[in-house]
Order: sequence, then C-alpha cells, then structure tokens
Amino acid sequence: MSIDSQRRDRIDPTTRRVPPLGGFSWTFLGIELKRVFRNFSVVGFTLIFPIAMLFAIALPNKGYSATDVPVADGGISAAVPIMISMAVYGSMVAASMTGVSVAAERAQGWSRQLRLTPLNPLVYMLIKVITGLALGAIAVAVTLIAGAILGITAPLDHLIPAALLAWLTALSMTSLGLAVGYAFPAQNAMRYLGPLLPILSFMGGLFVPLALLPEGLQTAATFTPLWGIADLSQKAIIGAPLDPMAWVNLFAWFIVFTGLAVLMFRRDTKRV
Repeated sequence: MSIDSQRRDRIDPTTRRVPPLGGFSWTFLGIELKRVFRNFSVVGFTLIFPIAMLFAIALPNKGYSATDVPVADGGISAAVPIMISMAVYGSMVAASMTGVSVAAERAQGWSRQLRLTPLNPLVYMLIKVITGLALGAIAVAVTLIAGAILGITAPLDHLIPAALLAWLTALSMTSLGLAVGYAFPAQNAMRYLGPLLPILSFMGGLFVPLALLPEGLQTAATFTPLWGIADLSQKAIIGAPLDPMAWVNLFAWFIVFTGLAVLMFRRDTKRV
C-alpha cells in the first residue's frame, strides 16, 4: 500500500473542517459580479431598453396627470408611474438573466466543479441573488437618472420608497431565473424565459395600465407575479395608498419562486 493510500485511510471524515458561512467568499462574489458585468448583452439590454421605453411611452404622456390634480397645478405627471414601471422591468430582466445563467454554467461544468469545493450550494444560490440585486439596483438607478434628465421627476419622499420597491423585484426574479436555469438545459432555458418576461410584464401592468384591460383580465392580473411589485411601486411614487393584497402577492410569489429554485437545484444534483 502506498503512503498516500495509508494517509487517506487514516483520515477521519468527521474531522473535516467546514468553512465558516458555508464557504461564502467576497472573492467569489466579486468574480460573479465581474462575470455579469462583462456580459454586455445582459447589461446593455437591461439598461438600454427601459431608457428607450422612457422616450417611446413616458415622454408623450408627460403633460398628462396621474392624479386628479393637473400637472400645471402641481400634479404628478403620468410619465412618472411609467418611469417607475420601466425601472421595475429593468430590475426584473437584470435579476432573471443573472439567475438563468446557471444553465450555461451547468453546461460548461462549472457547477460540477463548485460541488468539489466546500462551498455550500445554498450559499452559491445566495451569491446569485446578491449578484441579481446588484445589477437590479443599477438598472433602477440608471432608469430614474435618465428620467430625471428628461424632466420626469417626483417628490423625493415618493421616489425613494418607490425605487426601493422596484429594486425588490430582483429578489423573486432571481429565484425565477435560478428555477428555470436548473430546470432546463442551457440551449432551452432562455427560450422559455425570454417570452415569459414580456407576458408577465404585460399582465403586471408595466406596459399598459390594467384599467385599460377587460375586467376579466384585470382580475386575472392580480394573481400574476409582477402585479404586486408593479402596483406597490406605481402607487408609492404618486403617493397613493398601498394595497395590502399587493404585499401578499409580492411575498407569495417570492416564496413560490424560491421554493421552485431549491426544488430544481436538488433535482439537478441528483442527476449528477
């Protein structure tokens, strides 16, 4: 028997040191952030599309009021809730694209390599969520800055809570991206997620006010994943009372998507 074999025989598995925080590392988080920001297609679409929508939709409605008070008398422009809707959309795209990137990592063998390290799989998913939150924050900030440059403004005490709510979109949408990324191969993950995002956005009231939809669609929309966060952020930025059911919708879908992500991850590890 070789010396190396003898050493392995003497190793007690119970003495293996588990790294603190499940192997969480700022270095690894930094690597993840760099990988995302080097993907110009994700960053470009995340930042450019919401700004383009400001020009196409928000500016033409700048003279109309979103409340009963006319814009000329100090009312809030109808372009303001459109602006925050585009911030929600940017945060959603940024986060979901970050999460679904695990599909490509699985195909490249990166996920299998990570399982050979002491990194806890749940910590790996947490790092993905943090990365999605970082990119989502940038998407929200860039959209609101672009809106301010275009003269689309709101009171600061309305803008800050609305921006934070728009940023929260990244939580559940990163989980959705992770669930899709673990459920499907790399070549199919974006094929399913890509068409899903515009549908969710439309039903959530990001592209068209729900009041313009038929009554049946309005009712159905309140059960879709983006309705809660869209309703909360749009009402927060104009100073309207927040709907408690929108909070229920927000947290319910966060739990559903997070549960799906964990379930798909466990199914994926069983196949490897």
